Amino acid sequence: MRHYSIRHLLLTLMLATLIPASAQIFYKVEGNGLEKPSYLFGTHHLAPADFTDRFKSLQEAMRQTQTVVGEIDMTTDPMQMQFRMAPYMQAPADSTLSRLLSPEEFNKLNEKFKPLSPMPGLDLTMLDGMRPIVVTTMVSLTLIQKSMPGFNPAEQLDTKFQKIYSAAGKDVVALETPEEQAALLYEFTPITQQLEALRETLDDTSKVEDMATQLNQAYLEQDLEKMMSLSDQEQTDPAFMQAMLGLRNHKWMERIPGIMDAQPALIVVGALHLAGPDGLISLLRNAGYSVTPLD
Repeated sequence: MRHYSIRHLLLTLMLATLIPASAQIFYKVEGNGLEKPSYLFGTHHLAPADFTDRFKSLQEAMRQTQTVVGEIDMTTDPMQMQFRMAPYMQAPADSTLSRLLSPEEFNKLNEKFKPLSPMPGLDLTMLDGMRPIVVTTMVSLTLIQKSMPGFNPAEQLDTKFQKIYSAAGKDVVALETPEEQAALLYEFTPITQQLEALRETLDDTSKVEDMATQLNQAYLEQDLEKMMSLSDQEQTDPAFMQAMLGLRNHKWMERIPGIMDAQPALIVVGALHLAGPDGLISLLRNAGYSVTPLD
């Protein structure tokens, strides 16, 4: 389960199959009774906020649509969001780090963690009750910021779109709740596998940095096939990927047609939710919509 945390961060987080290297991440959705077109845009959590400036048709699409649709509502107060997700980050009482590890290994991992802590003075004794994936995510963020100095976790594309629409008095619609996403991210994979991923991340930090850099470059080139290939190299849990992508896409499709019927929408989700037989592009086409790449 190497780089399990990166799979969550790049979301986390996404997969593509049967799509050429020149694939696009911006589409117009028409037909099937829609009075006006809606749009579909794929994001990546590490892409710079100004990446969208290169899409000539995107600004016009944003003017024409009255709703932005995201995975979760990123305009929610951060403290409230953290409060709602916190219970899913907690490890069961019998599976804390100090119970899973011998004192010797706990101290060994703690010494590796402290230089990569997101804040001075924070160590594993303070995070003992957290699931290992929470710690791995902290380490990964530190490493990503080191390898990508311009990366700012508070300025992600998904958040940018939602803030623009909210400021304009337009609707922000979430496809799932923070609790639903947190349950998948933190509880789906057994804690023993999460712990192994934490060990591997702390043992070889350079691979985390390299993977993040390669995935981000593939996204900037709109090369979903390469993103898929990189993800496949590091992901050995098909059940998690199916739950993370395919099953969520089918669930989202229970809501997306109704949202587009109500008013024109810009659907903004992780880029690899778009592609493959269970991707939103195929699911929308199978439902009778015309999905056309733009720019």
